[in-house]
Amino acid sequence: MKRILTFSLLILLSTLLFASDGEHRPYKLINSDQLKIDWIGGEYLTRLMGNVHFFYGDTEFFADNAEIYDVTKIAKMFGNVKVVEDTLTLKANRAEYDQISEQLILNGDVFVMENHADGSYRTFLADKVHYMRDERHLYAFNNVRFYDEREDARGESQYLDYDFEEGYGFISDSPKIEVGGEERMTITAEKVEFHSEFNRLSASFNVESLYEDYLIKSDFLLLFTKDSYAVYIGEPKLNSNLADAEADKIYLYFDDRAIEKAILEDNCVVNFALKEDEAKDNEVKCDLMELRFKDNSITTMYAEKNVKSLYIGESEEDKDSFRNYAESDKLQINFGLDNQIESISFAGKVKGGYLFSGQNIFGEKQ
Repeated sequence: MKRILTFSLLILLSTLLFASDGEHRPYKLINSDQLKIDWIGGEYLTRLMGNVHFFYGDTEFFADNAEIYDVTKIAKMFGNVKVVEDTLTLKANRAEYDQISEQLILNGDVFVMENHADGSYRTFLADKVHYMRDERHLYAFNNVRFYDEREDARGESQYLDYDFEEGYGFISDSPKIEVGGEERMTITAEKVEFHSEFNRLSASFNVESLYEDYLIKSDFLLLFTKDSYAVYIGEPKLNSNLADAEADKIYLYFDDRAIEKAILEDNCVVNFALKEDEAKDNEVKCDLMELRFKDNSITTMYAEKNVKSLYIGESEEDKDSFRNYAESDKLQINFGLDNQIESISFAGKVKGGYLFSGQNIFGEKQ
């Protein structure tokens, strides 16, 4: 009789510890310091305690303790949880794996790392994560942070949705992202999306991007990190200590992660000052403008198509202020150190004039 009971127990243990029902991935226990099996609620509950290590198919699980439910196909893990599957490593304080739905729920100090073939990696941190194994889809909740080594992009939000197969995801609920090298661009919006594995970012609604002293606001932003340029549409406005600019579209181009040029298209208006803390009384209007940068300062302004300009200056001889109004097909302004104008040149159907202080619109002394 004792031999029959022992044999039955061995069959039960082998069934529970090396189980496969043909419909779900096989379960294999590698190690547990202690093991206890109970019959609860119409199914066997296997309690694993101490240095737990087991597999479901090719997915590897580690924990301090675990509970395996035989019928409902649920595995609950507690303490130092670690799950390894293909290129993903997931860690948490607690986790629950549903073998039927292939859903893994992780809670408490969740850390997810994705390793790439080129040796780079991507990480996600959150209070809670749902990982849908079959779809390779991740949902992260509360205090979400992420980092992409390849694109040197990092961000935070309260919610993240990411599809590993498609390389697409988005963050919402107070999203913020930083991209770039030493000179980083910070982007906030109502929603930020990642395309082509972070090679392209888009931000929607109440978009603000800050780069050095330049703040750009718009309704929509497309940032191509691989091709190093950004497009702002939806009433974009560029502001700095020395200049304010707006247009229907604003393009920013980067060289080695620093601004190389900006192109403004349609209904362009730029107001600028010659010194910090001075009024931005100088103005250029046109339909197409290019701003060239060096060391994050504007060096040259090119304007064309329906150009109208106003420049307020001061005579070197008597320090008398004057205004220069002009209309032309083209305009070029070269800036020197401290944003001082070195030269102004007009071309094509030029007309305009100077108006000194104390003169009326006809240039007559008042």
